[in-house]
Amino acid sequence: MDRKKRSFSRGKARRQRIKAVVLLAVILLASLAAYFSIRSLDRSAAPEDGLTKDDPYTRLAQEPFTFRTSAPDPPELTLAGYAYKSVAPELPGIGPESVRYPQQSVLDPSWASVRIAAPGHEPDDYYAVFLQRAGKEWRAEKSVLIEDQEFPKDVKTLLGGIPQDLVTPLFPPEKPEKKSGDPTERAVQVMERATGEDDWRVAETEDAGPYHKVSVERKDNEDSRTNVYLSGDGDDLAVVGIGEKLTSVEAPGFPPGLAKPAVMAAPDSVRVTPPDPVYDGGVDRERVEPGMAEARRVIEGYSGTAGFYALDLKSGAGYGVRPDEPFFSASTIKLPVMVAVYRRIDEGKLAYSDVFQTTEEDWAAGAGWLRWDTPGATTTVEDSLWLMITQSDNVATNALVRKVGGPEYVNEVARSLGARDTMLYEKLSSERAAIPSLDNRTTPRDMALMLREITSKNAASDFACEEMLGLIRQNNLEFWMEAGVPEGMPVANKAGWLDATYNDVGFVEYKDRPYILATFTKYGEKKMEQGAQPLQNVSKAVWLAQSGKSVEQYEREQKQKLKEKLEKQRREARERQQQDQKDTPSGRP
Repeated sequence: MDRKKRSFSRGKARRQRIKAVVLLAVILLASLAAYFSIRSLDRSAAPEDGLTKDDPYTRLAQEPFTFRTSAPDPPELTLAGYAYKSVAPELPGIGPESVRYPQQSVLDPSWASVRIAAPGHEPDDYYAVFLQRAGKEWRAEKSVLIEDQEFPKDVKTLLGGIPQDLVTPLFPPEKPEKKSGDPTERAVQVMERATGEDDWRVAETEDAGPYHKVSVERKDNEDSRTNVYLSGDGDDLAVVGIGEKLTSVEAPGFPPGLAKPAVMAAPDSVRVTPPDPVYDGGVDRERVEPGMAEARRVIEGYSGTAGFYALDLKSGAGYGVRPDEPFFSASTIKLPVMVAVYRRIDEGKLAYSDVFQTTEEDWAAGAGWLRWDTPGATTTVEDSLWLMITQSDNVATNALVRKVGGPEYVNEVARSLGARDTMLYEKLSSERAAIPSLDNRTTPRDMALMLREITSKNAASDFACEEMLGLIRQNNLEFWMEAGVPEGMPVANKAGWLDATYNDVGFVEYKDRPYILATFTKYGEKKMEQGAQPLQNVSKAVWLAQSGKSVEQYEREQKQKLKEKLEKQRREARERQQQDQKDTPSGRP
């Protein structure tokens, strides 16, 4: 019995020692897990990385491996990130490296700008994108292409309301200036030129090799302090950006001590409607299909993005490729402006004979006569309508927009005509923005619907619609749609073009099956000969869809009909002559 007790006691002691060892192991493992969890949640840069204890940051590359129960929070966007996210989904051919020279205004810190490389242009060309702060975010509000600056006024006229210190750096100085190779002197030079004030001084300078952050402020206003980021030295010294606090996204290559590390948020890929055929309203597919196949081939083969929509005025059916893709409207936006003017005339709020003067607000570059005679040129509503449609005069257009009540009224008119995605965003000019959503815009379907309302006399009074069609018929500036239909076929159209953008919307008065066609392109060829070719080819394909015959076949048939008509006339003339000879008595002349 004693032997059994001693054996039990030894077993019990052994079990207690094992439990103790297991408990110690569990505690040790728990401690190690807690230790490494804390380390992984708070991994700060070492002092030698250029950061202080007051400025820790999380290294994305060292993020601990964990099982996520939900999607991670997106990275906090920077100024450049907001600009890139705004533009990249619509502008093909750019990447994060395309964003450069961020600048936050010191005259109005709620505004900022960045420069985005312009694909397909010269290396020094870029889009200036202007952003305005909305709460904690930045929102792109305006954009313009900066290329050959032979006429700076052409661009500056679109930048009303933008702080001057964001506008001035876009253009070369009126007088040559010698740029200092010293970072502090150069920073002061930059701020003085941007703001037009010479009361700037250096407050602080931080350098790390060829990278420099120079804090500058007005001599009598410490609240005006901002930072100028420069890279290089001597003749190679270049301004990288200006702002209260730029990150490594805005100032690539700058060490963490000068620019806080950050990441560029990746936007969605460029959103372009697939080139699938669209049929609406009981289209006669058997008749239309050969032309649609040819039009689709043209659209898919274009170097940029193209789309069209056709409306059969006899059946009411419609068909196209990318009919709802947003495009720069260019001068086709003048159609809803024209309707807005005629509605005001119908209401008695305007008259053809009303005389008015153009203003500085109306001035813009582009086609037409009034750009050379403004501000203060005297014109009438009737003359301005003629200039707007037949000469595509932008100044006349902007003046008429002002007379009818502004862009808001024109957009209201467009909506009433069935155009859901058309907007007069800013005044008409020969310049364009980086993307349609920051410019005057429309879709092929919208334009076709608006012209249909004019031809069916639903856009305004019967008299007004007849007058509008008369104006469109007088427009002989563009020939793209006419080039795709048989010679002599009546076409009433309004076209427009900007940089690498060509559009045409018109009414083909084919007596057997009249139709409306709207064809649009963007980001294509810069040279008009190549860039506008798809408009002619789509016009030819849609003619085939409508008539069931190729242009060549139709013209052969017309020539044959004309030949038969002439032969019939000659035959009838001979028969009349023979009859006259029989009826004439013998011997009389």
